[in-house]
Amino acid sequence: MISFRYRTIIARKEKIFRKPDENLFLMVLYTHGDDKMNQIEKARLEIDSVDKEIARLYEKRLDAVKEVLEYKKVNALPILDAGREDAIIEKNQKYIQNKEYVDSYIDFMKKVMSNSRDFQQTLLSSDVVAYAGVKGAFSQIVASRMFPAEKKLNYTNFEDVFKAVVNKDAQYGIIPFENTNSGLVGEVLDALLEYPVYIQQVVDQRVEQCLLGVENATLKDVEWVYSKDQALAQSKVFLKGLNVQTVAYPNTAMAAQYVASQNDVRKAAIGAKENADLYGLKILAENIEENISNTTRFIVIGLEPQTQGNRFSVCLIVKHQSGALARIIETIAQHGLNMQSIQSRPIKNRPFEYFFFIEMDGNLEMKNTRECLKDIKKVTQSVKYLGTYSLKGKDD
Repeated sequence: MISFRYRTIIARKEKIFRKPDENLFLMVLYTHGDDKMNQIEKARLEIDSVDKEIARLYEKRLDAVKEVLEYKKVNALPILDAGREDAIIEKNQKYIQNKEYVDSYIDFMKKVMSNSRDFQQTLLSSDVVAYAGVKGAFSQIVASRMFPAEKKLNYTNFEDVFKAVVNKDAQYGIIPFENTNSGLVGEVLDALLEYPVYIQQVVDQRVEQCLLGVENATLKDVEWVYSKDQALAQSKVFLKGLNVQTVAYPNTAMAAQYVASQNDVRKAAIGAKENADLYGLKILAENIEENISNTTRFIVIGLEPQTQGNRFSVCLIVKHQSGALARIIETIAQHGLNMQSIQSRPIKNRPFEYFFFIEMDGNLEMKNTRECLKDIKKVTQSVKYLGTYSLKGKDD
């Protein structure tokens, strides 16, 4: 016998089903699924309501954090008060009625307090860090690592980052300088020669390239791959196996952003795995770079030179004389300095003329370094000191 409920349902659906009795089973399934849908929608509405309240309380909490920071500044107190944070967590976890949630609540509160400390650090710091690209670019990842509390500004290209530092719109700029696969970034060398900035820090960042696609994509679907030219070069062996067309983009994160906006299974991007979460993409393949030890060296540029460090670098233009470059190398050796690398680069707007980038061990506080630079000036057309710095690894 058909229950009153299902009879009513069938009556409402008569316009859809010509023979409602024959579709009774389908109608029962439909109703059962509808009940499940109502259940999940109800839960989602509850979550939305709670999230809205969390946003209101979060804003209220940070307003209070600002007041606490003002008191700490006046009284010269540190931002971190570990004892108080532990006491707050211990006190408030007692309000959790479902004991299954206690551990998760403790983890949640630790993250909230860490977020508050980061917020206070941001308010204390007036420095701005510039990088090229959008959120998720390797430069942004390195900037957040090295300057977690400072405000970040993103620019379209490397030259704009240099200009931001020179114009004092930013105190620091994060620039990719050299990669173990593709070598030095030529346009960065050009900018170092052109703009009055110094290399203040150097940090090595392990680069793990991933192929990113939209949610329903598979490797077989991909026909076009978008990324920065260096990333495409680093992954050329993998890409050759896919038989795809490559399209150069200003940087890896912009490529990921573009692919996400297209929602086309035929389009994929190469970039950091962080971009998958940022732009709602799926990782189709990991570690696709040719060299598993693929590393990019980033430089931090600023207007003031550093004196401490274990390396320094210069850009120089050699005189048009026979043996001029040989005399420079000989001068470096005579002063007992170890030359780590030397690279040539065409000078912009001066056909078939070149400048050299040289990196050496030492710093300007060493007498032999100062004397070496003095002697180099005698056999060159011009010398630009680029800065002293210490190398820092990924885990520093």
